[in-house]
Order: sequence, then structure tokens, then C-alpha cells
Amino acid sequence: MSRILIVDDEPRILLLLQSLLKANGYQVETARDGAAALETVQKGGIDITVTDLRMAPMDGMTLFREIKAIAPTMPVILLTAYATVETAVEAMKSGIFDYLTKPFKVEDMISCLKRAEEKLAGGSAAAGRVEPPTRYRFENLIASSPVMMGVCDTIQKVAPTAATVLINGESGTGKEVIARTIHRNSTRAGKPWVAVNCAAIPENLLESEMFGHVKGSFTGAIADKQGLFEAANGGTLFLDEISSMPLILQGKLLRVLQEREIRRVGGTKDIPVDVRVIAASNANLEEAVVKGAFRSDLYYRFAVITIDIPPLRQRREDILPLVKHFIRMEQGEGGEQPEVAPDAVQALEAYDWPGNVRELENAVRHALTFRAPGQPLTRDLLPTKVAEHKASAPQPEMSDNASLKSFLKRKEREYIEHILSGNGGDKEKAAELLKVNLSTLYRKLADDRGDSRE
Repeated sequence: MSRILIVDDEPRILLLLQSLLKANGYQVETARDGAAALETVQKGGIDITVTDLRMAPMDGMTLFREIKAIAPTMPVILLTAYATVETAVEAMKSGIFDYLTKPFKVEDMISCLKRAEEKLAGGSAAAGRVEPPTRYRFENLIASSPVMMGVCDTIQKVAPTAATVLINGESGTGKEVIARTIHRNSTRAGKPWVAVNCAAIPENLLESEMFGHVKGSFTGAIADKQGLFEAANGGTLFLDEISSMPLILQGKLLRVLQEREIRRVGGTKDIPVDVRVIAASNANLEEAVVKGAFRSDLYYRFAVITIDIPPLRQRREDILPLVKHFIRMEQGEGGEQPEVAPDAVQALEAYDWPGNVRELENAVRHALTFRAPGQPLTRDLLPTKVAEHKASAPQPEMSDNASLKSFLKRKEREYIEHILSGNGGDKEKAAELLKVNLSTLYRKLADDRGDSRE
């Protein structure tokens, strides 16, 4: 069995965990603080560390970073009685193997340790391998690229919680698919799923649609009507294009999120609701807050957890798996599953997909429509703009008519985009890696968007 190091500044907890793990066959070492823990790790022989978060003078996250410098592959499990969703998910993003909240169930601790042992058993052979998406068993969510595998990791941790989630991404990247996946893997999976595109409902009707109305509250209100929050009671409400919501309605929505009750238009009675809200936007809400177009308090209420979905052009590893997925969807499991010819693969991966996954799905349907039985899916079956697209030639490193300033700015932008893409769009992590303030990163991104509009 593995040798486990337990770190906690409460002797009672150390004794309890030591007895628990020894009873389950583990060898156990203990430490009262971070310094003692590091001494034990440096001596060698420790397989897994289980550490409390709130300790002094060295807290659990600091200890984790120190351990990673000594033993990079060692799984570290975080224990805390003060966990918030933000703390837990941020810890997972930083590389913590898993976390448990006190009080925890014995079986949860043992299960967590067994998964850590499985990771260790994989050894170096698994270290550089991206695990297949079936690991997550997420219906209709295809993840082959590292950045989308990171999104799956976040979903796996966030789905069972009650946290509000904000999904950012260009149109067609699959924000609703992500939201549905969170719902289907949550404790609300058997309860209502209600989705609404805030931009598709006229502004004068949006409040009534969201909260309902009572008879006679306005012209045309001939009967009481239930709103979307009531319809989603017990389940999940997905608010797409949240940036288009009028400011006055944003304030009412904030009250619902805080108080967990709604009031119908024209009504006087507060109605309690139990709804998890997932929001999505293809606009930059942080910029909208700065411009006064979106309430900062509502933004931070939504952004307990943010999931950034990169455009398809930044995760080309997902293109072919998505194509095969769409073929299965169109043909059915019992239908003919044509091969994708090499020339089609080349064209599909060279195209930039401005419409993202939605455009790719339409391209597959187009090809299948014109394909003869028994024929593979070839380049000439694809939409003309995809089949005839020529990959952009690499930009020259220098140009005779470009100033040094513009050249350096372009290279800086390329590097920032590279770092963001490699970290799933996590701006805080990117700023840390780039060694700049978060505000500086936002400014540079805003400057880049301004350049692109010129």
C-alpha cells in the first residue's frame, strides 16, 4: 500500500486520519505544519500528501507549491472546513489532485486515495498522454484538445455544486452544450432544464418571460402566466446572450439570485424559487462592466465560476473527432459510417471556422447530403468555401514597411494568445505566467481588440 503524509495543525484531526488510513492498510506519516511536512517529503518515500488548507504560517496551497518543486508527480489532496467553490476549483486549476471538505465520508477519502494511486500506477507512460474523452462520459461533448480536456475537468468539479456559472465564447462554440452537460451531471439532472436566448426576446417582454405576470398587469395580460424561473424551479435555467439584458432587468435578476424569490409583473407576492442559473455570453462582459452596460455586482454574482470556450480555430485537434461525432449523429449508430478521406481532413483542419462548431456541423451535413452510398467523405463534398480554402501563409517575421513598434506589438499579441489558449482562457493564470498584473493583461487585450477593428 502507499505511504501517505497527513498535514494538519490540529492533533485531533491527525490522530483521526492516521487511525482511519492505517485501518485501511495504508502506511501513514504525520506533520503538524508545512515546514515539518517538507522535511518528510525531502527524505523520500512519501507517495501521496493530504494537507489541510488553513494552517499557519504556511497554508496548504503554499505547501502544495513547495511539494511540487520537490516531487512534481506527487498527488496532493486538499482538506478544508472552509471550502468555497471558488477555492476548490482554483486549487484544481493549480494542479491539486483533488479536494475534500470537512467533515468528509470515510469512503470519499478512500476513493480519493485510490484514484491518486491509479494516477501513480500510470507512471511516466501516462504523463504525456491526453486521456480520451470517454473518461468523462459527457454526452455530445467532444474533447480531444488539451484545452477542452481542461474544460471537462472543470465541468466534472463544478457540476455537482450549486454554483452559478458563466460560459464565455464566440457564437457557435458550444456554450449551450457545455451548460447542458453541467445540468445533466448535477444533482438537478432529473429536474427541469430551461434555456432562453435573452437577445431573441423583445425588451418589453423579457421581464414577463423571466418572472411571469398576473392578469391585467398590462395590455394583453388576459391571464396569470408562469415565468421561466418558476418553470425551471428545482432545475437549471440557462440564460444565453446575457449581455443583451437591459440594465433595469439586470437589477431584478440580481435580487432573484440573492433572495431566491421572484415577483411576477404586476404582482405583490414573492414566490420562492430554487433554480441554478448558468449564463453565457459571446461579448466581453468585463468590458461591458467598464462601459456601464453591465452591472458589476451581477457580473461577479454570475462569475463564481467562469468557463472560457476557445474558438475552433484554436483547438484544431477537436475537428476530426467532432466530424466523426456529427457523422454518427446524422447516420445513426446502425447507419453507414463513412470514412473521412485524407483530402477532406486536410481541408477541414486548414479552414478557420468563423462559425465554429455550428458551422462544422453544417459542413458535415452538407457533405453527407451529396455523398453516394459507399463513398467516403471527400474534399469535393464539402461546402465550396471550405473545400477551396487555402491556409493563410505564415506572417513574415519582418516587413520592410512595418515599424519596430507594430512588429513587437504583433509578436506580443501572438504570445499572449498562445498563453491564454494553453490555459483554457484563464486570464489570472495567464497573467501569472506572463508576470504582469491582471489589469495590464486586460489592457493589452483591449488594445488588441481595438487594433483589430481598425
